[in-house]
Parts: sequence; C-alpha cells; structure tokens
Amino acid sequence: MGQKDLAAKQFERSPEVFADIINALVFEGEQLVFPGDLQSAPTESLYPAANGSLHNQYNDVSKYEMRNGRIILQYTLENQSTPDYKILLRKAGYEGAIYRQQYEGRETFPAITLVLYWGEAAWNAGKDLYQFFRGKKIHGKAGKYIDNVCLHMYSMRNLPEEIRRRFQSDMRVVVDYLAEGEQYIPTEQRIVDLEATMRMLYALTGETNFIDYMHLLQKRQEEGGEITMGYAVSMYVERGRQEGKQQGMQEERIRSAAAFVKETVMQKQSKEYILGMLQTCFQLKAEEADDLYRKGYE
Repeated sequence: MGQKDLAAKQFERSPEVFADIINALVFEGEQLVFPGDLQSAPTESLYPAANGSLHNQYNDVSKYEMRNGRIILQYTLENQSTPDYKILLRKAGYEGAIYRQQYEGRETFPAITLVLYWGEAAWNAGKDLYQFFRGKKIHGKAGKYIDNVCLHMYSMRNLPEEIRRRFQSDMRVVVDYLAEGEQYIPTEQRIVDLEATMRMLYALTGETNFIDYMHLLQKRQEEGGEITMGYAVSMYVERGRQEGKQQGMQEERIRSAAAFVKETVMQKQSKEYILGMLQTCFQLKAEEADDLYRKGYE
C-alpha cells in the first residue's frame, strides 16, 4: 500500500480512533471499548518457510484490551488497498501465532482481526475458507473436519450511512468524505488529530489541499481555534479563489507585457530599454523579461 499503508497505520494507532473502529464495527455502535483500556500489542510474528528457515510477518495495528491488569482480548486491524484472495491464509497465520504464544504462557484470550479495505475495485474474493476451497475436489465427509476461518472485511469507501453514524472519532470525517464524494456536506465535528486525519485523506484521495494548507490549519488549532471539515473546506475554497485571482492577474500582466514587447521591437527600441521596462513597470523577473523579449524579437 505504500503511503496509504503508512497513513492508515499512523491514523489507526491513535487509541481514540482504534477504540472507535472496534466499537463501530464489532459492537455495532455500543461504547464497550475505551481508549484508556487499550495497550499496544506486538505486530510481528514468525513462521517456518518451506525450506525450514524462519520468516517474519507483520500486522498493521494490533492492541490488547486490558481489564484489571489482564488481557481480555486482542484486536488487529489489517489495511488493504486491493483485493487479496489469499488474505484468509494470512489471517490464519496471524491468529495462529497469537494462540501458539499463549500455549506456553499463563494467560489465554481470544483474537479478533478486521480487514479495512480502502480500495475502489469490488472485493470478490471469498469470505471464508469454505468458499476459498470450494473449487477443490474434497471428499464430502472431510468437509466437517475442516476448521473454517472467516474474513471480517469492511469496504471503508462504501460504508452505508447507518454504519458511518456509529463512528465518533476522526474516522467519521474520513468515511463520510469517501462515501459521499461530490455530494459531501462538511460537518461541524471537531477534528482532534488534525495531521493524521489530513494525511489519511490525502493518501486515499490524492487531493493536495489536505496537506498544502495543513500548516495553516495547525496554526489555528495551536492558537486555540477548533478545526472542523466545514472550516477546512471553506478555507480551501477561499484560498482557491485568491490563488485563481492572482493567477488571472499574472496572466493578464504577461499578456500586456508581451504586447508591449511586440510594439517596442517594431519601434526598434533598444534591448536594455525593453528589459528595463518589463522589470520595473510589469514587475517581471529577469529571466521572464528575457524570455518575453526573445519571443517578441523572433
């Protein structure tokens, strides 16, 4: 995933966002997991390769839910930007490593893995091992002995409004913007982690406004002002107007300067005179004046 993966990891590592994701998707909006109860869990595990050597595998973000100093659950988030029909096998490997470590430890706890799919293409891969192996010729009686592994995958760009309303953190801003597209209506929800949210939106959409003006939003936030998507979008629009106006004025100045060069060349004015006028009256840089003079002389 590259930059998308890094942005998603930064965004989801926040205990507030992580707890919000679990509450919204696993507990269907009930506030049962709290940021203060979460503790970072290892994201690296080892597995033996076919040649006998050990390889490492990484999760994206994983956290323990703690209660009275003990682990009661481990939640893991995996981010995907393209469909991966073998991700079920990866999930089995991740969770297998978690349970194998518990075998030699004193504590035991269940593990839950969610796949957050940020891509635009439809995910048509199987959602469990039974579907995954459906093309294989397996004896009928053997089927009941195959332990199923289910894929809990959410298409984050296309979440229905009913699910999006469950989010209370900055994730609500992200999923609303992705789902509504051109019909997006910015809300007055306060953005808490401004940098992570803007980098996440930029990584997923490629819209440079989210990072071009981030320093201005951060300055306002540092001065005590609240940042909402309503405020951010209005600032983008106003800045765009100002830059468009300045661009129009610059283009008009260049057109006028070009006409001046054409006229003065016909009058056989000296190069020094023309370049001097371009820099003083039309406020052009030396290289811009040279370029216009050359074009007018040609």
